[in-house]
Amino acid sequence: MTKRAMFPAHQSLPSPDDRDGAGVAALVLGLMALLMTCLVRGFLFAIPVGIAAIVCGSIGVGRAKRGEASNGRMARAGLTIGSVVTISTLGFLVWLIQGLRDAYPSS
Repeated sequence: MTKRAMFPAHQSLPSPDDRDGAGVAALVLGLMALLMTCLVRGFLFAIPVGIAAIVCGSIGVGRAKRGEASNGRMARAGLTIGSVVTISTLGFLVWLIQGLRDAYPSS
């Protein structure tokens, strides 16, 4: 009978050369922007948070392509979520403003 280790070997800590912060920030900001669209006045805050997700996602994808970061998929997911939320929220605001103009014409 062979002996098995009671606990699996632990994973090593990420090296200090990895710069994964932008990818993580992009995903967190993208999800925050998505959740803010569900709030009554949160859609106004969703636009700047979504833009921040787009910026962080672009930085994270660039770092992953250069090999400086190891979470390119996470950065790309944050970039995608941030882009979709920002574009859809801007579209909603344009639709809302146009509807209000039509409902209340300025004589």
